[in-house]
Amino acid sequence: MKMRTGFCVGTTLLLASISVTNSATPNDDSSADLARDPVVIAVQKVLPAVVNISTERIVRRRFNDPFADFYRQFFGLPPLPRSEGVQSLGSGVIVDEDGWIITNWHVVRPASKITVVLSDGTKFDARYVSGDEKNDLALLKIQPTKPLTAVVIGEGQPLLGETVVAIGNPFGFDHTVTRGVISARNRSWPLDNPQFTDVLQTDAAINPGNSGGPLINARGQLVGINMAILSEAQGIGFAIPSSRVANLLAAWFSPEKRAHVWLGMRFQLGAGGIVLAEVKPESPAAKAGARKGDEIVTVDGQRYRDVLRLERMLVHESAGDVVRFEVQRGGEVASYSVTLASLPKLSARDLMSERFGLEVQPLTPALARAAGVPGVHGLIVSSVQHGSPADRAGFFPQIVIAQVGGEPIDSMERLAEQLSDVEPGDRVNMSIIVVEGHGDLTVQEVGNVSLKAR
Repeated sequence: MKMRTGFCVGTTLLLASISVTNSATPNDDSSADLARDPVVIAVQKVLPAVVNISTERIVRRRFNDPFADFYRQFFGLPPLPRSEGVQSLGSGVIVDEDGWIITNWHVVRPASKITVVLSDGTKFDARYVSGDEKNDLALLKIQPTKPLTAVVIGEGQPLLGETVVAIGNPFGFDHTVTRGVISARNRSWPLDNPQFTDVLQTDAAINPGNSGGPLINARGQLVGINMAILSEAQGIGFAIPSSRVANLLAAWFSPEKRAHVWLGMRFQLGAGGIVLAEVKPESPAAKAGARKGDEIVTVDGQRYRDVLRLERMLVHESAGDVVRFEVQRGGEVASYSVTLASLPKLSARDLMSERFGLEVQPLTPALARAAGVPGVHGLIVSSVQHGSPADRAGFFPQIVIAQVGGEPIDSMERLAEQLSDVEPGDRVNMSIIVVEGHGDLTVQEVGNVSLKAR
């Protein structure tokens, strides 16, 4: 069976009949109220949080062919473009009122420009913040002028046979709603090389282009992110479960990544509530007495059952602020106060060396001319550590790295922020430019390489 994550066009014809009589027409308000069942109410609640995502990317010709250019010039034809724009469409859902959006990684990965359209038609340029190819999830950020409607992430697994609704924008048809049930849980995915065993299966039609949109329950809570369909089957769609979405969001919303302050704690949801999954050595949390396994009772006097809500509260703290934790430890109650510190400044060059074994320097106009590449945005490889991931992938000096993780390298600060999300074992895609000379002919080749971080 073949997986399909593109998009297709469908047309729905609505037939309406109107009956006119001489008698007085009763008030239709009661009929409208009867039509507003829990599912309809849930859809109306979530629709403002669903967004349309369009992307653009630049595809460059792999080779400069002077013979083809000469032929076209001889016959008076315009030269072939060195690049062309490619557009795609997908969906997403707002997970925080400040403009944070979750979608599929495959929707935005190759994009050079991302545009988000809200339910009211407002358009924003979106920034790619974090992504996880393995989990097929990505986090985007827009800058709204007022708080937005955010979806509520459901807890636990949906029940087999539970009513669910898929919402998205197939081929730009805004806010398409399809209704069905959870057909199966814990499916393996991908089919040919399974990486997960927690995927949801539903018969709610997940049309191509719905990728990244929400799958919600009758209470208007997020139970999954629409992911893919089988092109050779009817009523079989797949969604990433909300539990995996929540875990990734909690990691992406850590104070270190979003507020650039140092706490040193990693939280996860356990059977009895939120627990400390990790305490970084020498961190403010470790110095305050926090221990792995502590069960969080309150934070600054507030109780939290949702890791994401706790993280979203912490990202509004600043260096020097004090956060008080009350915890259960070994059947006893303990408390400690953590003073947040400034996060040590990260170096993109150091991270490229540590993660991949690449010694790089920013591409300057002089280096770009010497390397024979257009533009001045990117990194040029100066050396490669023997036996490193980059060495095994075939990197060598003078290769130019134009993009990391699907995002152009516009600043070393932004690159450092991207690489700070990378853990050992994660794969990171890089777009590279290789220039080779063959006599009087210079050949430029553009390619993509996936490196596994160490």
